[in-house]
Amino acid sequence: MRTIVCDLTRAALEELGIDFDKAVCLEELRAAHGCQGCFGCWVRTPGACVIRDALGDLPALLARSDELWIFSENSFGWVSADVKRALDRCIPFVRPEFRIVDGRMHHRLRHDRTPELSVWLWGPSTEAERACARHLADANALNLGMRSAGVRFVADPLGCGAEGDSPAADAPAPRAARVPALPRRIALVNGSPKGPRSATAHLLVDLSEALGVYARLAGVAEPELVEVACRQAGADASGLVGCDTVVLGYPLYVDALPSGLVDLLGDAARLLAPGARVYALANLGFYEAEQILPSFSLVEGFCAAAGAHWAGGVAVGAGGMVLPVATTPRMGMLRRSASEAIDRMIAAILSGADAGTILARPAVPRWAYRLAAEEQWRRLARESGADLGATP
Repeated sequence: MRTIVCDLTRAALEELGIDFDKAVCLEELRAAHGCQGCFGCWVRTPGACVIRDALGDLPALLARSDELWIFSENSFGWVSADVKRALDRCIPFVRPEFRIVDGRMHHRLRHDRTPELSVWLWGPSTEAERACARHLADANALNLGMRSAGVRFVADPLGCGAEGDSPAADAPAPRAARVPALPRRIALVNGSPKGPRSATAHLLVDLSEALGVYARLAGVAEPELVEVACRQAGADASGLVGCDTVVLGYPLYVDALPSGLVDLLGDAARLLAPGARVYALANLGFYEAEQILPSFSLVEGFCAAAGAHWAGGVAVGAGGMVLPVATTPRMGMLRRSASEAIDRMIAAILSGADAGTILARPAVPRWAYRLAAEEQWRRLARESGADLGATP
């Protein structure tokens, strides 16, 4: 069975004349909610999203599919916010427990079927964006237990489903910076669907508090901080206006940025001043911080399109530990790695410099993190009377 997920209307898809069995089109994507990050699909109704809307049964649909075709407008080197909403809602397709593949942590598979994943991105795309998209497609296939058939790049939606690539677009020419050399107004963007209760929120609060302390110790003017919340699509991006520096805080969702943040960046590209410095502060539930790095390429693609300056970021591994150890000493064993990484980025922010790529590796061994995390999932499932391995 062939399933298509696309940001085309159903009428536009049918005009392509492509054979398919099931399709999730723009009408369904726009009517559906984004992932809430509640993990009810793992511990309350394993294998099925607790949100009963147009995407509620998408994981079960994928479990019956032999092929998954994705048609999407290129968005900085990956799919559009609408299609990413569907990918984020695919989390129940896998189980919360872990498996190790090629030395890295991934989720256990829920189903025996391994659909073939094919992606078509339409619209202009640079060579850098194409490299990013190929990497993310392979990562998605690995994490969801699919077989990657690659990514095609086509000029417009009419090329979706066809073989071959259109010529790559030239990289945007750099724009003259129109921001001060040192930060005066910093936007702290919380891209987590869980909002103020998230690990992302804690990391951003830690950064904001420490930034003020270091500014006073250094005897420099303390920048104005602007909080921008971005839990779902349609978030207000007006707080970015006038900011010379932006810190994008987010959890890794299906190997990339959450759909709401992708949507916000579409507006941000029109609002940011040329040369605005953009940093990332990202975390993920897997142990290895390195798995965040492809998402940095996505942010870099946004910066190129927006005329902003990619200034690097912090990647925090074992994000499931962030909140449980939040009340321990900031420079204690359990928080030291993340705290030092954030401090290094603060030094770069206050001096208007690049931070580079900073990895915050966990303080505990992988086996201990895995043991604690999986016990938590089993406990939550028991409390709900659910079977973690259910295959609806």
